[in-house]
Parts: sequence; C-alpha cells; structure tokens
Amino acid sequence: MPKIHLGVCGIGFGHASRAVQIAEAIKERGWGFSISSYGEGLEYLKRFGLDVYKVPEVSYGVLHEGKVSIKMTIFKNILLPVRVLEQTSYELSLIDKDTDVVISDTRASTVIAAKMLGKPVLTILNQFNVRILYPRYRWVIESLEAASYLVGWIWLRSDRILIADYPPPLTISKETLTFPEDTKVRRKVKYIGPIVESSVKKLVDVGDLRRKYGIGLDGKPVILFKATGPFYERQMLIKKMTPILEKLDREFEVVVTSGGLHVDSPKRESNLRIYEWVEDPLELVRISDVVITRAGQTTLAKILALGKPVLMIPIPGHAEQYGNASSVEENNAGVKLDEESLNEETLRETLNRLLDCKFRKNAQRYSEAFKLSNPIKWVLEEIELILDKADR
Repeated sequence: MPKIHLGVCGIGFGHASRAVQIAEAIKERGWGFSISSYGEGLEYLKRFGLDVYKVPEVSYGVLHEGKVSIKMTIFKNILLPVRVLEQTSYELSLIDKDTDVVISDTRASTVIAAKMLGKPVLTILNQFNVRILYPRYRWVIESLEAASYLVGWIWLRSDRILIADYPPPLTISKETLTFPEDTKVRRKVKYIGPIVESSVKKLVDVGDLRRKYGIGLDGKPVILFKATGPFYERQMLIKKMTPILEKLDREFEVVVTSGGLHVDSPKRESNLRIYEWVEDPLELVRISDVVITRAGQTTLAKILALGKPVLMIPIPGHAEQYGNASSVEENNAGVKLDEESLNEETLRETLNRLLDCKFRKNAQRYSEAFKLSNPIKWVLEEIELILDKADR
C-alpha cells in the first residue's frame, strides 16, 4: 500500500483546509499517510479528526492593532534558520522508509527533508515571491528578498509544483507567482485550480438553506462578514467590524461568522446574526449577496467559486493579501477596502457598489472556471505518475 506524507504550513486556516481535502482523497484511495503542521493549521486539522504531528512553529510579526510588522517579523524569526532546521529534523523522523511520495504545502523544511531522504516531492503553492509593503530601510528589503529567493530555490527542487489557484487571467495570487524564465521550471509548474471543499460543486437548493437559517426571507440584501485569517488579526477585525455592522442592520440583513472566536453581544438591540462556529460556512456564503472578508487566497477562492462578489479588507501591511485583493478588484469581482479607511460610511458605500449586477456577473466568471477544474484529481494523478515511475 502506498504511503504519502504531507507537510502543511500552519499559518491561518487556508493551507490546512487544502490538506483536509487531499487527506480525504488519499484515504478514499486506501493509501496510508502521515501529516504534520503547527499553529492554527494544526488545530484545524485536528478538528477534522486527523492525527497530526506537531512541528516547531514559524510566523510573522503583528503589532497590537493587527498590522503586519517587518521589525517584529525579523525579531520573531531571528532564529529562523535554526527553526527551519528543527522543522526539517522533525520531518526527517516522520518520513520513514515506507513513504513513497512527500507533499509539501508551502513548507520548505518538508522539501529539504524529502530530498535528503531521496523521496519524490510535490509542492503545492499559491505564493512564490515575497512582497513587502512600505519598508523604511532598503537593507530590510534586500535581506528579506534574499531569504525569499532561498525559499524559492528550495521549492524549485521539488519534482512538481502545483499551483492551487485559478489559471490566468483569473489567478488570485498572480502578483506573487512570478517564476524564473526557464524551460525546466515552466515544465515543472502546473495550475490545478483552488483546492476547496467538494461541497462547493454540489447543487444546493438556496431556498432550503434560507429556511434552515431563517436568513434572506425578508427581501433585504444579505451581507456575510466571514472573519478569517490568523487568530489575532481575525480578532482585531471582528472588534472593529461588529459595531459598524450593527449600524447597518436596518438596511441589510447582516450575518457574522467568527471562525471559533467569542463575539461580545451587541450593545443595543440588534438584528445581527452571529455564529461563532458553523459546520459548513459555505452554506452561509451561498445565501449571501455580498461577502466581507480578509484577502487570503483560499478564502477568496471559495467565495468566488460560488460566484459571490467580495468586499476585501486585507490584513494591514500584509503584501500578499493586498496583491490578492488587487487581482480580484482588477477583474471587477470585488472591491478592496483598507482597514484604516473602515467606517460606517465607507462600508455602506462599498456594499452598495458591490450589489451592482456587474460584480455578480464577474464573480460568476470565477464560478464557471471552478466548475471546469478538478484539482484533487490532478494531485492524485501526479502521485500515481510518481508511483508508476518507481515501479518501473
């Protein structure tokens, strides 16, 4: 029986949610597998009943107001080379002699360990380049760019690089997916489409969902605030958004999902619907007219797969999320709103813009592209190609 090892980035839920889909497909094939992660990704995987090995954690620095900080990122990761070596050591112990294929979701340490052991490795990415916003010192840019080149060099050692994003021109993370102009690299890289829950493609009676939740029955536009991202940044946005949304609940029917975080009860009588945790949050996306969220690639991919216009509030200072939001905005499927500009007036104005039918029409382009994709099939086929090659 083939055995697969998955090394998963643990920052936020996006990478882990992809790994859940891959792990389920591997189990359906009857293959063995092991999986490792850290941070919130680790907890997310455990929530789905997976037996996950914990590895040392890496993260970026965040200021008290929820803004990404270059200084704190450097400070928190001053021992990053040591931490990567620690992660690699853990991966070396998890990838045993019976492992046939290694899959890395954005984990350089997993690729290093696989290559040290002579194992074939598939790397799943939605970001290849590091972008930096508003740097004060040139040497900081140069240092971080040098580090990103090293990580990219490691990823390029993979046997195959699978991009879990829409193919051009709908690529969400296109600003961070610039690969070297090299024939070998081009042959190695393949866009397979977003890896999201299979339930996205299921035919669902929206009327039944509206009756199930008691939402969307009074004719008002349904606005879903889907709080996502790492814990602290998610918490800070919820604190800012909830009081503003309370002021808009007479114009819109507003629903909030907090991703497991406790949300204080409204200070006044309010029609806000608040869910700390929903078994299938995509059901709420289906019955919404506009979704408000951060700008993580996986989150945007899911919302757009259901053809919903999106109001994107990137984590302040988070260059990747700003790039994602800009790409979606360029395709007129959503609007980017800086957190610093967030208030009752700007939120109301932006929501009313997004209710224009042109945004829904452009969001549907992503939905149609998603229906034609089959990313899990591509992942399994790549694994089988490696297994067949090993048997020859």
